Amino acid sequence: MGYDVHLGYSESGNQTDFSWATSAHMEALVLMYEKTHDPKYANTLIRCMGNVIDRRDDLRDLLNLQQFGISNISDYRGISGAAWSTNHYNTTEDSGDTYAHMVHSANITYPMAKFAAIVKKDLTLHNLKSDSIPPGRYAGKKYLIIANDLIDRVKETLLYHADQWHTESSPNSNNIIGYYKERDSINVDSPPIKHKGIISPFNMQSSMGRVLVQMYRATDDVEYLKQLNQIANFLKLNTVLDPNLGANTWKYWKKNALLPDDISHAGLTIAFPYECWKYGILMGGNLIYTDSDMKAYSNTLAKDISSSPLFIHVGVGDHSKSWDVKSGAITPEASFDNYISYRWLCLSDYDRKIYQLVDDFYAAKNYYTKIPINNLSYYSSLTIALLAAHEKLIVPTHTDHEWGAASDWKGVANGRFYGEAKDEFVVIRNFDGMIGIMKPQGRMFYKFPNPKVYGNSFDWRGIAAGDFFGDNKSEMIALSNHSNNADNGIYVLKIENNNIIESDKITGWGTQSDWAGVAAGNFISGGKDDFIVARNYNTEVIVYKFNGTTAQPVYSNALNLPANSKIAAVASGNLDNEDKDEIVLLVNSPDAAYSGIHVYDIDDNGIMTKIAERTNWGPASEWRGLAVGNLDGSGVDEIIAHRNFDGEYNVYKLNGNILNGVGSESFPLLQTEDNVMCFGNFDSSSQNEELVTLRKDGGIVMFSAAKVIKSTPNSNKSSDDPCQNELPNELFSFLKPVRFNK
Repeated sequence: MGYDVHLGYSESGNQTDFSWATSAHMEALVLMYEKTHDPKYANTLIRCMGNVIDRRDDLRDLLNLQQFGISNISDYRGISGAAWSTNHYNTTEDSGDTYAHMVHSANITYPMAKFAAIVKKDLTLHNLKSDSIPPGRYAGKKYLIIANDLIDRVKETLLYHADQWHTESSPNSNNIIGYYKERDSINVDSPPIKHKGIISPFNMQSSMGRVLVQMYRATDDVEYLKQLNQIANFLKLNTVLDPNLGANTWKYWKKNALLPDDISHAGLTIAFPYECWKYGILMGGNLIYTDSDMKAYSNTLAKDISSSPLFIHVGVGDHSKSWDVKSGAITPEASFDNYISYRWLCLSDYDRKIYQLVDDFYAAKNYYTKIPINNLSYYSSLTIALLAAHEKLIVPTHTDHEWGAASDWKGVANGRFYGEAKDEFVVIRNFDGMIGIMKPQGRMFYKFPNPKVYGNSFDWRGIAAGDFFGDNKSEMIALSNHSNNADNGIYVLKIENNNIIESDKITGWGTQSDWAGVAAGNFISGGKDDFIVARNYNTEVIVYKFNGTTAQPVYSNALNLPANSKIAAVASGNLDNEDKDEIVLLVNSPDAAYSGIHVYDIDDNGIMTKIAERTNWGPASEWRGLAVGNLDGSGVDEIIAHRNFDGEYNVYKLNGNILNGVGSESFPLLQTEDNVMCFGNFDSSSQNEELVTLRKDGGIVMFSAAKVIKSTPNSNKSSDDPCQNELPNELFSFLKPVRFNK
């Protein structure tokens, strides 16, 4: 998006631009610098901070007036101080004398204090130099000098608002509570704002609390610790735990006990408790905010505000207005801006499920078209930075939520149905027996050719794709558990004249077959793909190869699983970088010794030999989704296995005869329930494969691995930029510990 080098509104002469837009952009830059230690973020941030400080009310006359055409600003009291006052938020908008809002000062100084804290706490950064050129305030200066100056400038702004700070004894304890109030009339000077003398809303208290956290980190001055602890005491006094949800609830402010905190403002309210927790801020040897606090705040989002996928209430404890993002339906007269949820991403540092809950919104068409992040709006760069900074293993890249919850998806498989250089994928569902092929386009999917619809009686149990005919194109194998023996069995399909047609079928199987799944791969030597089918009737896996366009059975492998064991899913892939593919089975069994993942080699006679397993999972695991593919771009496939028990996607890599767990992604339970999935190389410019998931709610979501680049702090080489060619040397980080090379 170019935000890494964009100076945003920091050069503006209009103080209103600093209220939210510039502060959000600077926060995005400091967040990305903290995450990556890439100097490009620091250098852009330094230029922005210098511009913003130069345009402070009391420092504007130091600029070249002829060039910038600006002069110092005095607020409604006639004071030109260390703030960025504006009349835009006056009782009469854009009219009258200016007023410096505490929340604006907090938002503006927060990135400054945080950058200073990052530098002060890392000796390796002290002697790095800004690449700014004159006349920039910090042109060519060492980071340590810049950090010390930023501390002084933030102190000045805190002093400007010191008369708005108030403390009192807590009515419920011996604690001292502290809070900021709006200014009231002084002699004849009356602030031109609506809420004179009112205790500021909780999100505004948190905004200043974050500044104090970073100033304490940067200076170790206990006065900042005392003040931030008093704000924490005030917020805790006005926060209530809902015992039924285990979730924190609170209102917007003390002025009106009935006004709820909408999700957008509440995201700033929780930011201060999160920062106290993240940086381990202690008072009297005890954490000011603990894991239990973070759990309660996470539950506020996951159990109160958004208790089901793609459905969001307007605010904390407020279900009067809601937005069904999947369908697009929203309560009349609701404002989409009230549903901005990007700040809640920070809680994924405590509860990893929060990331996928929030990112599910931003990947959905009905959300990103109403709350876009691909423009220069004030929250765009910060949204992208938060999405990037908190990503874990995989992130959604394409979605399609137009399908109904009654779809009952039963299979998805990658293939090259037109012989092109990248994959498409085929899906199958039971609602109407539809088989259709899609590929990514834009942020959604393009559907082609014409789908084939069988009707709702076939009880499909899976689909696979491969080059079975040796024609350099993919054909399909669909598996039906039809109640009629004559229709129960294996269907071979191909594309002809842009239609999906039957090429052959092997039916007549007993209705008790209870087919478990089908997978294709290079199992039998000969240059063409083969396929396997698994059924739970006698827990067997049957291997097939093609003679021309006719499928022929090779061998039936009895698995000898314990009674009541069920094969939940089957997949295949190259797990060991040898010539042929392996077979992976996902098994639910009452015997923990068999419950989990089983990997098999297969010889040219179709005989399967178990080479690895990851079992001993509890009987409540309820394994569901399985996919094998090259997630990390290394050339060797990994296994992703999903279970309904906890919504986890667990990643395993074969090492000899051992399946090593190498990563995981957490989802809210309902978001992944009964997911069907496959891998495929749908982006020819990427070395890794993407993961397609079919959701129980009918949606189709494609994920790709999170790209993370670690560069040295003193490097400015363009090759460190992952966006230069979209194929950086180190594509993905989940297989390796994340350490900064300092």
